[in-house]
Amino acid sequence: MDAASFRRMDGLGLAALIAGGEVSPLEVAETAITVIAALNPALNAVIADRFAAARAEAARLPAPGGALRGVPFLLKDVNLFSSDLPTRFASRFFAGAAPAAPGGESLMVQRWRAGGLVTLGTTNTPEFAGDFTTEPLAYGPCRNPWDRARSTGGSSGGAAAAVASGMVPIAHGTDLGGSIRIPAACCGVFGFKPSVGLNPLGPGWEEIASGLDADHVLTRTVRDSAAALDLTAGPGAGTRLGRMPPAGGFLAALEDPLPPLRIGLALADPLGRPAAPHWAAAAEATAGWLAAMGHAVEPWSWPPEAMPGEWFDALWTIDVLHLVRARAEALGRSPREGEIEPFTRAVLDHAAGLSALDLHRARLAMTRAAWAIGRAMEGFDAVLTPALAGDPPPLGTLTFAACGQSLAEWNARGFAFAPHAAPGNLAGLPAGVVPVGVGPAGLPLAVQVTGRPGGDLRLLQLCRRIEEAAGFAPHLAAMQARL
Repeated sequence: MDAASFRRMDGLGLAALIAGGEVSPLEVAETAITVIAALNPALNAVIADRFAAARAEAARLPAPGGALRGVPFLLKDVNLFSSDLPTRFASRFFAGAAPAAPGGESLMVQRWRAGGLVTLGTTNTPEFAGDFTTEPLAYGPCRNPWDRARSTGGSSGGAAAAVASGMVPIAHGTDLGGSIRIPAACCGVFGFKPSVGLNPLGPGWEEIASGLDADHVLTRTVRDSAAALDLTAGPGAGTRLGRMPPAGGFLAALEDPLPPLRIGLALADPLGRPAAPHWAAAAEATAGWLAAMGHAVEPWSWPPEAMPGEWFDALWTIDVLHLVRARAEALGRSPREGEIEPFTRAVLDHAAGLSALDLHRARLAMTRAAWAIGRAMEGFDAVLTPALAGDPPPLGTLTFAACGQSLAEWNARGFAFAPHAAPGNLAGLPAGVVPVGVGPAGLPLAVQVTGRPGGDLRLLQLCRRIEEAAGFAPHLAAMQARL
């Protein structure tokens, strides 16, 4: 299979070729490995591989298989655990971490494998997935394929760069405060955060960051995201928080007719700050497409509670403290100088100073924010916003060091860049980012649509309609041709 054709195709397209006998899973895996070898030195999206094991796995995939059988895939270096790839959280302190024992392998990883996805390696991410940009000291910065001097966003920056550049059509992402959707917007791919509880995070944990996090994938097409959700959605044994997928699946219903929807359009963030004019214009153009389809689009505003407050950091920093202390217990020592980044040191200090009451108050604050967002969305089927407040910034401008090693300044700068992402996490809502055009600097523009609790299928259907109207694929192909 030639690399140019491979890079343009989505996962379902590749799987159809495999199912039709035109190419084998091994041929597709070999092509993906060749593309990674060619592009990764410039982009630094993939930080570990299992190429030999992937070849053997692809060669013996049973047939027939599922909708994504034989499609190359990448796992992010946080949250989930594989039996033959270590999860190192982009941290030098975890450099010697071993892969999880088979019984400790994450359920989503098991389901991806059972569905026929062939995992080739792991992707770059900030240390403990805790940043708005992907520039870890352990692996070095991940570079945006549209402009290698720009950030990919964070924390699924490696996944976004890999999918956008054509290394793989589908890659795992995590989303605690926008970590799937921010990189998707920066790199011009589709990013979907499911409703909390739809994809299982076990058996390692019931929830991450007090329920803020939802793991899924970044893809080139909406239909690939729906197909991937069909593989993973549904509760695991023992979960208390799981959601059930629709009976017929997501992909099968993706093209079903949509009834007229009521959609709110918010061009300003929860603090009333407007997006850059070309990002606002992209959202307004999308609103026009939706209105032409028969949907009612009306002005709408986020409630001020939708902007995370100081309490937000208590919800996720405590998880980092737990991970580092568990690793220290396993090694019999604390992190040495240089094994933990200055940002993580600040996070650990913050978490160590929290009391149980502080954490309880933070969870109550999250509940209040969720209620405020829910009340504001009453009567609306979805909310449309710019995906970001402006273009992906140059590397080095969103880092902790660039913020004077101040957590307060880091928070302020990051949430000003991506102010529309966190509300979906606070309220556990599904949210998708769809690329819709290219801005004056030659960088992708994207919109975000946020849906109602459990309304994942309807939101994917809406994203699919936006994708069709935008016709973004030629822009992505042109960028790939320049790499």
